[in-house]
Amino acid sequence: MDREIAAGDFCASGNRRALVERQLAALAACEPVVRAFATCDAAAARAALSSRGPLAGALIGVKDIITTADFPTRYGAYGAEERGPRRDAWCVAEVRRLGATILGKTACTEFAYPAPGPTTNPHDLTRTPGGSSSGSAAAVAAGFASFAFGTQTAGSTIRPASYCGVTGYKPSYGLLPLDGVQAISTTLDHLGIFARSPRDAWYLASAMLLRSPEILPARAPRRILVLDLPVAHEYGERIVELAASLARDGMAVDTQDLPFAAEDFTGLQQELCYWECARILRASAPARVVPQLEALLEPYAAMSIETYAAVRRRRDKHQAAFEALASDYDAVLTPAATGPAPSRESTGDAVMSRFFTALHVPAFSVPMWWADRLPLGLQLLGCLGQDRALAATAQWFFESAEPSGARHA
Repeated sequence: MDREIAAGDFCASGNRRALVERQLAALAACEPVVRAFATCDAAAARAALSSRGPLAGALIGVKDIITTADFPTRYGAYGAEERGPRRDAWCVAEVRRLGATILGKTACTEFAYPAPGPTTNPHDLTRTPGGSSSGSAAAVAAGFASFAFGTQTAGSTIRPASYCGVTGYKPSYGLLPLDGVQAISTTLDHLGIFARSPRDAWYLASAMLLRSPEILPARAPRRILVLDLPVAHEYGERIVELAASLARDGMAVDTQDLPFAAEDFTGLQQELCYWECARILRASAPARVVPQLEALLEPYAAMSIETYAAVRRRRDKHQAAFEALASDYDAVLTPAATGPAPSRESTGDAVMSRFFTALHVPAFSVPMWWADRLPLGLQLLGCLGQDRALAATAQWFFESAEPSGARHA
């Protein structure tokens, strides 16, 4: 696959007409094997060439649990009848108003359950692109679109971005409205953005939020914290080398163990998510639900409200503790995934993001390294509501990562 197609970010593109033509050429050549889209209209996408507004020329993919007026929504249940209403979700309506063109609905895992879907990883077709926002990450990585919307309830933006070598941005909880997005867990669901760079991701987010997109300059951090997480991963040496390099360059770098119980790090988000999901699906899901998902949720359907409330209180305590810890730093760094993309038999492990998603804090996955021609992402975390500052820091890390020739090789 031609990596040069995906080399530039949207903000840096001096000729958006040429960018759109390259993206549509990549789509025609590679979509049959990448399978990023559930539904796509490349012919209609040429309207991007004559659109107006700050997002003119932007081709955007929309995860198939987010409703659109002109494409069906099936929640990843391909082969089933259309499920979602034919109307634009808030995020879709906003980007259309700003001049963007919706390229199509990106494939996702069925009802956002972590079972493999049809999409492949553009860097290695035998590998997973991650889940559940699989098609959204792959569409940006393969150079089909400048942006894609995904969601994150556990790790469905940060992990696929890491596996596919693109930027993933999970905003602070509630920053981007979820109107028109299928609910999974009401206290954990987030809209996610996939883009070529953190600067691009913030450009799109600020356009929707402020109706005046902002091109952020990169900002070098003064002080960072590297968290040593209580789970196995393949980043150990690279994280240590990164911390040492930053310290040699004069940055204040602290390293410490995660100051929370290991069982909460691995399990707290799941307790919240599965309790809420069991009730949402029982009330609103179509009859056809993945059998594995029904089996997974069954114990939580019987979980008492008192137990659930106790989990909520633990989460609130951890949220306050993390805010106190992170407030002293420009960014908190962890791996974005446990390693490079595994085979397509799974969608990978979301453990690096679950806990932080439950804390509602903003997160970026930045493509930093390569291992056996597969990308590895760095996760940057910040305090709730500090998305803009974190985006500027993430852009600095993006620009200091392995050279672009390696990033797109």
